[in-house]
Amino acid sequence: MTDVPVERRTYFPTASPPETARRPCPACGRESLVPWYLRRDRERHVWRRWVCTACQAHQDIAEDESA
Repeated sequence: MTDVPVERRTYFPTASPPETARRPCPACGRESLVPWYLRRDRERHVWRRWVCTACQAHQDIAEDESA
């Protein structure tokens, strides 16, 4: 069974405020991975989607690990 998100985001950010936490992007290597939104899966685990503002790649990380 696949996870069905409650809300589907159809766009990703192109820029973010300067004080936003950033991480290196696993796809392009730039320091432009920013937190985007939270979601829960069927087991009620909380995930945060991180999106690269340079190449639009994204990665879901468990919220307890992404803080």
